[in-house]
Amino acid sequence: MKVRDAVRPELVFLDLEVKEGETVIAAIARELGPAADLDAGMIDVALTERETLGSTSVGNGFAIPHCKLTALPEIVVALARFDAGVDFGVSKNHHPVRFFFVVLSPPDQPAEHLQILSQIARILKGNELREELLEAKDPDSIISAIDRAAGREGL
Repeated sequence: MKVRDAVRPELVFLDLEVKEGETVIAAIARELGPAADLDAGMIDVALTERETLGSTSVGNGFAIPHCKLTALPEIVVALARFDAGVDFGVSKNHHPVRFFFVVLSPPDQPAEHLQILSQIARILKGNELREELLEAKDPDSIISAIDRAAGREGL
């Protein structure tokens, strides 16, 4: 599976905020659950458990939280942006995290799970894409930016 094929407009969430008493993961799960026809509580628990193993922050205001869920028939990639930036685990270089690539995978697809994570990490190396993702006004702009970055990387 290619990251450019996995990203869909209905799974791009912009201008998110953390409600009082809510974690960042819960805020993402609140949006992602209904959009992907999944239980938000299940997403919250699985991503939170994975995060306890080590922060998925990759630096420069980006993170790639990911987990495996038995209820999934295929990989789900969601994108979430918090315009204010949020504390998230041990963020590399101490930048608040503003943009999350969230990857949910079925347990029986470990190779595809790693492939998607690798592709995301690869396209996030470029400053140009990171800037575009933080400034994009709508989901289509975000998807176009990812598609261009993946194309430049031959993905």
